[in-house]
Amino acid sequence: MRVDLLTREYPPEVYGGAGVHVEYLARELRRLADVRVRCFGAPRDADHVYAYRVPGGLETANAALGTLGVDLEIAADSAGADVVHSHTWYANMAGHVAKLLHGVPHVMTTHSLEPLRPWKAEQLGGGYALSQWVERTAIEAADAVISVSAGMRADVLRCYPDVDPDKVRVIHNGIDTDEYRRDLSPELMRRQGIDPDRPTVLFVGRITRQKGLPHLLHAARDFDRDAQLVLCASAPTSSSASGWTRRSRRSCSSVASPARRGSPTCCAPPARCHPRCSSCCWPAPPTRRRSRPRSGG
Repeated sequence: MRVDLLTREYPPEVYGGAGVHVEYLARELRRLADVRVRCFGAPRDADHVYAYRVPGGLETANAALGTLGVDLEIAADSAGADVVHSHTWYANMAGHVAKLLHGVPHVMTTHSLEPLRPWKAEQLGGGYALSQWVERTAIEAADAVISVSAGMRADVLRCYPDVDPDKVRVIHNGIDTDEYRRDLSPELMRRQGIDPDRPTVLFVGRITRQKGLPHLLHAARDFDRDAQLVLCASAPTSSSASGWTRRSRRSCSSVASPARRGSPTCCAPPARCHPRCSSCCWPAPPTRRRSRPRSGG
């Protein structure tokens, strides 16, 4: 069986959880099937990984149109697949068109939903309406929909009531316990700019408004002066986001930004931290927004 995984992100061009998900999913699926990865961006060196740039005529157009241009090329090249499996709206239309064009099943994995991300209008302008149309069209016609949590499944059925609940299954994200393991080495933490002897508040996520980082940085001004705030984060998604961490260094007693994932060193901070924080902002009815904090430790 040949499975074509369709995704915007794939190493080394990974900026969020979907890219990490596809990287490890491809690795595990290759034990069972012939897997081809079709992704956006620069050419990759890995076998059976095919990258696509925005078509020349769309390079200066709205980013959503560029995405659709890439999707059409991916759909054309998916001929011969037995199943196409798309991730996020960026690749959903590639999966949908491949399904229609080649007569193969289309499986979608939902990592987030466009109707619940209104801030994207700032990034895409009118392209945000296109991204919502793409997702709705693809998800309503998909042969199977995988949600990464029960909460995501509930969101799918709430946002898209025409989707058959029987085709929406929950498959939780996994983790490689050999790679992501506890490491209590103080020296390893020091190399990341973290003081192993101080209380630590750890943030893991992208540097984006969606993840609630501005709220955490504002609250950090009231942390105990002995505590340190550690950001295990990917690159900022906007110029305004990049300024948050610069300002936080001026207002907080200690802010460290250790290496991003890709080497075992990024696994060290959670092993010794006190609270671990992951927050997310999402739309609430009609005139306010809420912040959803999660912590553990």
